[in-house]
Amino acid sequence: MEYNHEWFTISRLCQYSNRDTETIFLEKEKENSMRTIRILMLVMGFTFSMFAITDFMYYGGARAFHISLALRILAMVITVISFFFIARIARYDRALLALTFIELSVFFIYLLILYNQQGREPVLTFMTMMLFILTVFLIPNIWKNCLFAGCAIWAGYIVFCFFFGHPDERPPLIQRAVYLGISLASCAIFLYGRENYRRKQFATEKLLEYMCITDRLTGIYNRGRFEHVLNLWIKNMRHDPFCLLLFDIDNFKRVNDSFGHTVGDQVLLGTTSLVTAHIRDDDVFARWGGEEFVILFGNTTLEQAAEMAERLRNAVENNSFEEAGSITISVGVIQYRRGETVSDFVKRVDEKMYQAKQVGKNLVVSEEIPQQQ
Repeated sequence: MEYNHEWFTISRLCQYSNRDTETIFLEKEKENSMRTIRILMLVMGFTFSMFAITDFMYYGGARAFHISLALRILAMVITVISFFFIARIARYDRALLALTFIELSVFFIYLLILYNQQGREPVLTFMTMMLFILTVFLIPNIWKNCLFAGCAIWAGYIVFCFFFGHPDERPPLIQRAVYLGISLASCAIFLYGRENYRRKQFATEKLLEYMCITDRLTGIYNRGRFEHVLNLWIKNMRHDPFCLLLFDIDNFKRVNDSFGHTVGDQVLLGTTSLVTAHIRDDDVFARWGGEEFVILFGNTTLEQAAEMAERLRNAVENNSFEEAGSITISVGVIQYRRGETVSDFVKRVDEKMYQAKQVGKNLVVSEEIPQQQ
């Protein structure tokens, strides 16, 4: 599998341009943030409902208070239900989208309360709107969702006040719009910087991880990573039967001596691409060292692995490598024997590969295929 730095390009919406990378990042965030999100949702709901106390102090037992109380209880019920529901959503991006609409639903309920309580002090409602915007940016979410919710709250409040507010309210609507807009912009800028930093930090960690397990030239697994995977296969035996293929590029030193190391590197890259295109996604392909490469075939018999090896040999032989022209490979193929160590397993396939070299190169040599009983 190729691994490019372009996988970590961050778009203007503060997301990875590559969807797979964004999904991997969000899944990691889900492990760290879901518990916090659910708790903060409950806090939001209960805090919102607690303002019923101030409503009672302001309106007493009037009808407006009972309507307000019912709406606040509704908001609390929504957040409590969401506390259990949101954790069941498998995809984290969809859970965050659901969170955004839950926040907006609570805000809509608040507008209904304002409509019911016309005549309430504008300064108090203005401060509540500040809290709404801060809450949206406080609860973990992706930046574009926070920006969307924040802008919707800002616009919704301004439109509500324009149609249902009083012209002589103080501070003036334009002043409240500016102050809320400044708060919204400040929160958005802060969150954008933080999310951008976290994504760059994640990219750095992944690139370092990648550099530790892959070959720098070809981009496939290096020897250390391959040995680790092989140890796991031997330990759990989930891929049994499995086979090991080792091949060496014939006369590769002559390529380097005749055309230079740059052409030699092109041959290595071309061979890697060609082999990658002919094997399965689940097969493990690695550079063993120099011009030697190994492939692990899981759930594959020796006969099947030998057939695959022959197809690879033919594909390489029939391919032209520009300046270097045609090249060939010598291949050894074996099947794992239970109880065998990694070193013994590799030693056996190495012997088969060198047999192919000694016989005349451009050849596949496998151990004798066991006869079915």
